[in-house]
Amino acid sequence: MSGADLKDLTPKQLHIVEFIGDWQRKNGHPPTQAEISEHFGFGSLNAVRSHLLLIEKKGYLRLNSGKARGIQLVSLPASIRLQHENSIPILGSIAAGVPIWAEQNMEGFLPVPPTLFGCGELFALHVIGDSMTGAGINSGDLAVINKTDSVVNGEIAAVLIEQEATLKRVYLSSKSLVLKSENPDFSDLTYNLSKGDFVRILGRFKGIIRTTDNRCYS
Repeated sequence: MSGADLKDLTPKQLHIVEFIGDWQRKNGHPPTQAEISEHFGFGSLNAVRSHLLLIEKKGYLRLNSGKARGIQLVSLPASIRLQHENSIPILGSIAAGVPIWAEQNMEGFLPVPPTLFGCGELFALHVIGDSMTGAGINSGDLAVINKTDSVVNGEIAAVLIEQEATLKRVYLSSKSLVLKSENPDFSDLTYNLSKGDFVRILGRFKGIIRTTDNRCYS
């Protein structure tokens, strides 16, 4: 459904949609009607259902009455879309050390203009581990990644190996992929592509947000 097809929300309906979206990003699932009722101080669940049904009719969500968390957002109002366009989505965690499970759930948004890190589709990942400290990337930082499936040898990239993600300097040949650390305490990771090791470039490292002192580097 296009934005032109969507009807305007009342202020209360807009706040409910914003709450559902924020809850989804923070918790990985939508709120229940009871949780919506508690947040807004509604007198009954019937009041929540009435609002949700009206929002559904306007095309912003779908309801599945058979599920406790059966609220699915299908579109965002223009005001929320504009807010998200001026920020960078946080998609989970990435290891600077031993690769860890790739968490793809949306956690929220960095209130940082994407233009600070150049053009392209950007996302951010929490850094865990100390293997890239020589490149100024510390555990606890947020790494900003430009989504792409290829990088130049020697560039730092987010790489998916099987179902694990890691942040390393990439050296690719026709037969192997070598992921180099920027810390002498960590060995290089080498993967034999001819043996069918599943390796995929997620994106090129563009910079970090240092959460401890709120400074940005690009």
